[in-house]
Amino acid sequence: MYNNVRIWAAALLIVLWVACARSEAIPIFAQRYHLKCMTCHTAIPELNAFGQSFREHGYRLGSLPRHGTTVAAMRFQFEWQRDPSSADRRFEPAGVILADQDAGKINAFLHYSLGAQGGPGGVYLGYLTTYNEHTDALYRVGLFELPMNHSPGQRLDDLAAYGYDQTHVGLNDLNLAAPRWGLDAERTIGVVHTAFTLAAGEYQGAAYGGKPISTGEITIPARPEVGFFARVPVAPGLDLDSALLIGEREIQAAGSASFLDAYRRLGLGAHESLGRFDLLAQQWYGLDRDIDGVGDASGSSGGFARFKYYPVPHSYLGARYDSSASPQALRDWVLYAGTAVTPQTRVVLERKTTFGHAGATLEGALTVGFPAPF
Repeated sequence: MYNNVRIWAAALLIVLWVACARSEAIPIFAQRYHLKCMTCHTAIPELNAFGQSFREHGYRLGSLPRHGTTVAAMRFQFEWQRDPSSADRRFEPAGVILADQDAGKINAFLHYSLGAQGGPGGVYLGYLTTYNEHTDALYRVGLFELPMNHSPGQRLDDLAAYGYDQTHVGLNDLNLAAPRWGLDAERTIGVVHTAFTLAAGEYQGAAYGGKPISTGEITIPARPEVGFFARVPVAPGLDLDSALLIGEREIQAAGSASFLDAYRRLGLGAHESLGRFDLLAQQWYGLDRDIDGVGDASGSSGGFARFKYYPVPHSYLGARYDSSASPQALRDWVLYAGTAVTPQTRVVLERKTTFGHAGATLEGALTVGFPAPF
């Protein structure tokens, strides 16, 4: 373990040297269009409005000329916990490799985790994208995140999962944060941004490759999951959104016959941006027809409300209330702050209080992105 810590510490020093010595160094997309990192990011990896629009247009900027890139980049994250549990370490290094390449009208994107907390490396996201400018439609095939009003795993602005995102219902272990294998089709009609997803499978793990936890159950899709998403502006700076997921899982617990759990998830949300202030909220309601193999149905619910203040464009203070119930209720209050130390380096400090539990957790992270040396 100590040898691994020394290796990651040496890698961190190299990363910091690269980031500080080349504060103007640019990753894949910025290289391609000769932009600055801060054009798309508030503080990496969080996207600003321009960065989100760029992603929804297949990582393309119309007819602007494209330039050669390094093809791949790395994002390194070094996390710290004040009071780690017996299963965790106080300092935990992790990293991901990000790669992207255009091939005609097709864009190929890869997010490969290098592993953390004893977990193996592996592909977390990997998909092909094409964008049709005439119909304002995007098509994504492969392993993708659900197109919700926030990123549930890859581009978090803090260190804690949002609200209902990681919730399991009974023996159904499929949650909102899990990337899906399948098709994501998005189109803007007038001012309404819509999305349709069809998923035949999912990835179970964390963006940085956390150690898998065995539950003793085997769960697979019994039929493809179908998703419908919509986002509509209703006033300057104010968007409303909705989401509906419908699917069915085949579940087999140890020593028991398999059974089917038909489920649905309904989400409602809102996002308001007013100058330096930003408010984002989402509430989910779920229903599972059979959570235990004996026909017991169960409802579930949860969500979050997040308030952020940007004292300067690339630093933020955040306060978030998280909730989930399936059926046990959990409530968290998360206070955090993040800042871009350099265009490619972010520091986050977070304090999370769980209602009904004594004390609070305090943790932080240093995140650094840099081009690959080839």
